[in-house]
Amino acid sequence: MRAGLAALLIALASAVGCQAGDAQPAGSAAPDPQRLFIIGQDLGSVRDYVASGCCPAPDGNTAYLSFYNLLSEEAGFGGLGIDPDGSPVDREFDWGGGPANAWKSTTEFGGGLAIGLSITENHHPGALDRLVAGEYDANIRQLARFIGRVDGTVWLRVGYEFDGSWNVGYENQERYIAAYRRIVDGLRAAGVDNTEYVWQSAASPLTDLDGYRAGELAEWYPGDEYVDWVGISYFLHLDEKPRVATEHEPRQPYRIIEEVLRFARLHGKPVMIAEASPQGYDLAAGTHGNIAPVWDGPQGGDRVPLTPEQIWAGWYAPLFELMEANADVIRALAYINCHWDVQDLWDAPYEQGYWGDSRLQVNPYLAERFSAAIEAWRSGP
Repeated sequence: MRAGLAALLIALASAVGCQAGDAQPAGSAAPDPQRLFIIGQDLGSVRDYVASGCCPAPDGNTAYLSFYNLLSEEAGFGGLGIDPDGSPVDREFDWGGGPANAWKSTTEFGGGLAIGLSITENHHPGALDRLVAGEYDANIRQLARFIGRVDGTVWLRVGYEFDGSWNVGYENQERYIAAYRRIVDGLRAAGVDNTEYVWQSAASPLTDLDGYRAGELAEWYPGDEYVDWVGISYFLHLDEKPRVATEHEPRQPYRIIEEVLRFARLHGKPVMIAEASPQGYDLAAGTHGNIAPVWDGPQGGDRVPLTPEQIWAGWYAPLFELMEANADVIRALAYINCHWDVQDLWDAPYEQGYWGDSRLQVNPYLAERFSAAIEAWRSGP
């Protein structure tokens, strides 16, 4: 048994006694207790997954929105797929990570819609202060207009990966909380009642490498009344350590995830693995390569051939073991089924790190194993 998984099992045993009694009120509507499988993360990738028929039908799919651009025609209405009058638009906007049109995402596939709502200041300096001051209330109303037309549950990841050092502006926790609450309050005031709010941690050791080392989770927490789900990202295996010299020693992924799971149990919230993808693996080529110079070497370099069985054992098996070991709290998995290597944002020279190809349909062995595992997990209590 992997050391990281063993630690998580011990943490589970010590936490079971505090679940029900410590549960707090949910943000809007209580999340569905069933186990959910979501597929993403761009319109093209979801289309390809569904068309392949390789794997189980998802309960929902993922779309991403640029909050500050929801009313901008030039910026593709932020990927929303409707114009300011509420009329659907045909354009599929692409920031380099695949086509985005959330209206098509919800109308083409049905089921629920998991939305990653970016409110970072990476390309919008000072925008969070303006958001908090009410200058983007029209954008909130436009988002409410869209969500109100979705025939299904919307899982809204407001300011996702709040503790990621790459998300400019979120390091000011008080301002992040105020912005998060402004959006939720605005949506509620507009009558939105089909949305569950997801507060998502990056849960990444990469935040430690530059000395950023995210603070206590509570410092970013908007409050129980604003959160329905606690989310995490899952890209590296639980015991991963850097293979290059680092100035700051990062925590291993399992320790960060353990902290988030403990926090979720304390607050009585279910956990969504809101982004999951085997970073560095190419499922079609059957290889694994370096993801970044700060972690393991030149990105995309040192590619090692692996059998499908080795890929399963190296990344997928630990993921499902984590989910089963923490079945009391992990209730949703959003898998990114994407050919990262052909998208402008992620392809060579891999300025955003090397990601590879996580499409299950290109590897029959992995598609079969994944399908069996997800169906077994989804049918659990």
